[in-house]
Amino acid sequence: MFGGYAGNKLIMNTGPLIYIDDDEDDRMLFQEAIEELFPMLPVESFDNGSSFLKRLTSDLVILPKLIFLDLNMPVVSGAECLTRIRKNTLFTEIPVIMYSTTSNPKDQLRCLDLGANMFVTKSRSYNAMKKQLTEIISTHLF
Repeated sequence: MFGGYAGNKLIMNTGPLIYIDDDEDDRMLFQEAIEELFPMLPVESFDNGSSFLKRLTSDLVILPKLIFLDLNMPVVSGAECLTRIRKNTLFTEIPVIMYSTTSNPKDQLRCLDLGANMFVTKSRSYNAMKKQLTEIISTHLF
């Protein structure tokens, strides 16, 4: 759940970690790695940017702690999703990590210019992925 108010105050940084990726295998590996590394950290996954944006704008009380966002997705691309997240002032403090298979410097610079906090090329091995996730989450949440 993202949404809820304490009194009249929006609750920040108490919600889940979000992972948005159209690749089901990548979502499953990500979830498995997070459960292994950070078992108390809730994760919500979305298969495209559109479904995430609908959820985010319909449940505004408890915001996500951190968003991992794939770049190349159908329906709404990662870049478009990032643009929409950053246009809403309620979401500007939520760290967004672009997490993609691309290592194209132009894509990386574009996403950073659009407001991503980091751009990380996905590791090819599960152990390397766990190391990446540990570093990213430790940097942005702890």
